[in-house]
Parts: sequence; C-alpha cells; structure tokens
Amino acid sequence: MAKKFANTNPAFGLAAASIDLDRVTNPDFPEINKVPLADIHPNPNQPRKTFDEAELAGLAASIDAHGLKQPILIRRRAEGGYMLVAGERRFRAHQLLGRDNILAIIVSDREDVEVTALVENLQRVDLTPVESGRGLVRLQERALAKGEKLTQEDLARFIGKSQSEVTRLLNIVKLPETVLVEYEAIQKEVSKSALSELLGIDDEAVTMRLWDMIKNGASVAELRKAKAAFQVDDNPAPEAAVAPRAAPIERARKQWRTMATSLSKHEIRPEDLSSDDMDDLRRLRDVITRIIGD
Repeated sequence: MAKKFANTNPAFGLAAASIDLDRVTNPDFPEINKVPLADIHPNPNQPRKTFDEAELAGLAASIDAHGLKQPILIRRRAEGGYMLVAGERRFRAHQLLGRDNILAIIVSDREDVEVTALVENLQRVDLTPVESGRGLVRLQERALAKGEKLTQEDLARFIGKSQSEVTRLLNIVKLPETVLVEYEAIQKEVSKSALSELLGIDDEAVTMRLWDMIKNGASVAELRKAKAAFQVDDNPAPEAAVAPRAAPIERARKQWRTMATSLSKHEIRPEDLSSDDMDDLRRLRDVITRIIGD
C-alpha cells in the first residue's frame, strides 16, 4: 500500500517537475509526459464536486508565474486518451491559461484509479468537510467491495489526519440530506466548528432548528447554548418564552426518566414485590399525586 501511494507524494511531484525531459521511462519509475490537455478526460468519480472560480484563477496565476510544481496523475483509457486520476484544479488552471500541454504522471493500469484519487484529494486541506466525509465513505466502500475492511484508524493513517477528525467527518455526512445539500451552496459562510455543532443530536427537528440558526448567522457560542436548551427539553419552542421549571423537579428529572425506562422493560406483578418495595412505590405515588393531582 505504501509503495502504491508513494507516487502521489508532493515531494515526488516536485522532483519530477524538475526533470528536464519530456519523457522518462524505467521499470521502477513512473512514466512522466507532457500530455495534450485535449487528450485528458475528467474522472466521473472525482471526490471534489465544487470548484471556486476565484481560487482557480489564483492557482492559474501562480502556475503562470512559477510553473507547475506537482504534475497531475492520469491513466490511459482503453478507448483512447487519458483519464484524470488526480489534479483537476491544476488541470483546470492550465485550461484557463490556454495551455496546450500539462506535465503528467501516467500511472499503471493496475492502479485503483478511484482509490488513488480519493487518497490524493483527502490529503489536501481545501476539501469541504462534506466532500472529505463522502470521500472517506467511498474509500470504505471500495475496500468492502474487495472483501476488506478499513477501520477509522486505517483511514486516519491513509490521509494523515487524527482518528477523531475522521470520526467527525464520517458523522457529518450522516446529517440530514437537506443540510448537506444546502451546505454545499453556502459552505464559505459556515465554519467547520458551526457545522460540527449539529453532530450528536438524535432529534432531526432539533438539528434543523440549529441549521436554520447557522444559516441566519448564529455564532458557535449561540449554537451551543441553543443545543443545550433543546436537549433538555424534548419539545423545544425557541420562539416562545419557556416557563422556568421548579428546581427540585429539574434535579429529579433524569432519575425519574431512567427509573421509568428501566421499569417499563420488565413485567412486574404485585406478588413479585416485598412489603418494603410496595411501601416505597406507594410513597412515590403519593408524592406524584400531590404534585399533579389525581
């Protein structure tokens, strides 16, 4: 695995770009060519789905001034030409510059093109959290198709991120589809920290309320405060004033819920109870009756 992905290392790209040859061939060295842009076809499974035009223009200006520092990766197609494996931003920047050719590393037909593209892209810092999360899921799917399993620890090692970051990205793509679709349209206005505040919520209605707050410009601090309030109340109504709860009830709420859940899981008959059990239950009944009435 390490040998397979060594060819995508940026350091290798810099070394390759400095070679003053149009073509290098060696059984133990990848093939490097100046390839016509017209012969290169996009990869339909490209992990990146959005391309910022201003950023592309900036990359094009940098390439024009300083040259291409890292070749793109391509693979020969059976029907002719090449498929772009990795480096679509560099490819598009060359198109903007009106260049005819681009320096490319031609990977072997034996390479798993999608895996190579996914790993190369996931190691970059400019993917959105949603793009990164979907890329990680796709890596797991590719492994399963081959009868293998990639753990979160494996994924973290492959892309050079912490395991906690991998967990966060995988959870982000489990958010409601409405959130994921709308996020793609306003991603520059939503911080990763704000998006992460939507995680760990079991109630989709609460998730959507928080998402509406994010779209309206709520700060992370405001989101955390609202999230805590929503999770205390199963049926929050943020638009209306909420009457304060009696402090003793608030303190006992969690214990009562736990007790109710535990008792509901078992069929308990009066004959199963001791006299002490019965006395305790009667006292509890009397307390509840005194609070809420008959």
